[in-house]
Amino acid sequence: MPRLSYQLIVIGGGHAGVEAAWAAANILREPHSVALITIDASKIGVMSCNPAIGGLAKGQLVREIDALNGLMALATDATGIQFKVLNASKGEAVRGPRAQCDKHAYAEAVQALIRSRPEIDVIEGVVERLLIADGKMRGVEIRKAQSSKAQSSNQGNHDESEGTADSNLSFPALSFELSAPAVVLTTGTFMRGLMHTGETKTAGGRFGESAAVGISAALKDLGFELGRLKTGTPPRLKRDTIRWDDLEPAKGDDVPVPFSDLSGKGVEVSRFQGVEGLASGPLTPRHLDTSTPVSSLQHFPVLPQIDCRQTHTSRAAHDLIRANLHRAPMYSGQIESAGPRYCPSIEDKVVRFAERETHGVFLEPESLRDDWIYCNGISTSLPSDVQDAIVRSMPGCENAHIYRYGYAVEYDMVRPHQIFASGMTKLVEGLFLAGQINGTSGYEEAAAQGLVAGLNAARFVQGKSEFIFGREQAYIGVLMDDLVTKTPVEPYRMFTSRAEHRLLLRADNSADRLTPLAQDLGLMATDLGRVRAEIFAKRRTQIAALNKAIDATRINYEPLTKVLRTAEFSAAKLRDAVRDHEAIRGITLDDSIVDTVFAARRYEPYIEKARLEIERHAELEHRRIPADVDYSTFPALRTEARLALTRFKPATFGQAGRLEGLTPADVTLLAVLLKKRGDERRAASESSA
Repeated sequence: MPRLSYQLIVIGGGHAGVEAAWAAANILREPHSVALITIDASKIGVMSCNPAIGGLAKGQLVREIDALNGLMALATDATGIQFKVLNASKGEAVRGPRAQCDKHAYAEAVQALIRSRPEIDVIEGVVERLLIADGKMRGVEIRKAQSSKAQSSNQGNHDESEGTADSNLSFPALSFELSAPAVVLTTGTFMRGLMHTGETKTAGGRFGESAAVGISAALKDLGFELGRLKTGTPPRLKRDTIRWDDLEPAKGDDVPVPFSDLSGKGVEVSRFQGVEGLASGPLTPRHLDTSTPVSSLQHFPVLPQIDCRQTHTSRAAHDLIRANLHRAPMYSGQIESAGPRYCPSIEDKVVRFAERETHGVFLEPESLRDDWIYCNGISTSLPSDVQDAIVRSMPGCENAHIYRYGYAVEYDMVRPHQIFASGMTKLVEGLFLAGQINGTSGYEEAAAQGLVAGLNAARFVQGKSEFIFGREQAYIGVLMDDLVTKTPVEPYRMFTSRAEHRLLLRADNSADRLTPLAQDLGLMATDLGRVRAEIFAKRRTQIAALNKAIDATRINYEPLTKVLRTAEFSAAKLRDAVRDHEAIRGITLDDSIVDTVFAARRYEPYIEKARLEIERHAELEHRRIPADVDYSTFPALRTEARLALTRFKPATFGQAGRLEGLTPADVTLLAVLLKKRGDERRAASESSA
């Protein structure tokens, strides 16, 4: 008989859902403690849009997920086909690692990771109702999903990634209930998802997959305020119909840099619980003649590396787009929701940047095992005939065959002022939200929220207090704080400019900031976590040795600590300068160690200034605001301030200070009013006693 009771239920098998289930499994560590519910188990980990991970600020998020023993970096390193550090010529604080992945291998890797965990049961189904009693989660009602094969066949979706995961459990009833004290909801773009190509509308959250309708109504009935957002995707082309070799190459780095601290360290990762699946066959590209299968992340990179190509749109295509704007859903009124301003459609680009005669387009292979090419730069929902003309106007694509036309997706989201920075909702105790349901855009933002929600849901189940990442600790903290203090008018995307402490939050020092924290939170108490801890201990030893050598070294009678801050000095020169020092004799310094120490020493005065600033504001930043405050009883506050405080219900004074509509004077007055309120309550209590 299948289990009908779990400690935690995760709804959705996308990037937020798998990270939530993985983090919860790391903490709970009991077989069958987590149920992962998804419409189609073969689509777990599928990359719906560009099969790329990382980028500016997004790469920092992935590095932080890895430092916290998450899975995204492991799957990326196992399946990356082009690695590149963006902004490499700029300062360390704004560099961002990025990887183009094999979309089929990535989904298979994620599925293998999830399948390997005895803590996680995968269940195919559609959640129709949330079971709640006295404002607390009690479980979910599930409608049995159509089988993935039948669904794929019925939808004509033979081109999507064919996953390898199967539902772990089989339920005889068409509808059934699962009980759990905590639920993580990660619906992606599926809540009342509606796809648009020109005038054509199709219900669904992703090509070939149906929408989730019941959950929107369930959330509305509970009193949640919903919003509507839009995202989009570009057309995909057939490679051998492109003049590929005539186009300018877009190359990756000569020496690829991995995302995970476990990759390329000589560790046989496949030996450890949680990653045995990386040793299985699906990670070997089917068209390659390899005598030995990919066995682990012991060697990096795992897969062959490829080049992308560059082309561009044309003036003629822009004229055609302008002439057909009345057929574009965003301009015809067919779509009223907002799309991502920083990842605009080609029709948005043409309208907003009317002076531009061309826009760059990157042609990026989606896999080593098929010939699909992603057109990065021309996301669109224009009709198919217009897309044909746009594509064929691009140099090298004159005869290109379009495998799949671009489309836009409208979907419901829950306005995130209704959640805490832990991911738990303010209306229902034990209900957590993560991913695009909170109004974000991107795999990385979704995965980061999934980790936060999974971590805190597991702690909630264990009766422990919530854990909130600070803005000074991680980009993850910036992300969660931004969500709960701002009203999204477009899908939220992470940027380095959003992090005021970005000099402290570099990609290179993610492990130094967060791996000790992961140990304290219990995220590392697995075999894999212990291996990560061993690697981190070696890293600390190497950093200490290098710092000792730096402090004792002089160049032309000048202290090395001063010389390395000059403009012409580099990490490579640092390695040469200390090569023979006794402190590092017999130690082989990883490049990552040298890069981290170089950045920390080079920017030391600015880093120290930032730390002092953080300490100065720490008391107010983390001072809690009582949850039961009725701000309407504070007439001394400005009306705008009262409305903002009532809507967002900030958990701390730091959050209050970042709310739209509040000034520093409002926050100061609020502190005085709350102190007076507390004094009056204490006096009343003493009087009654």
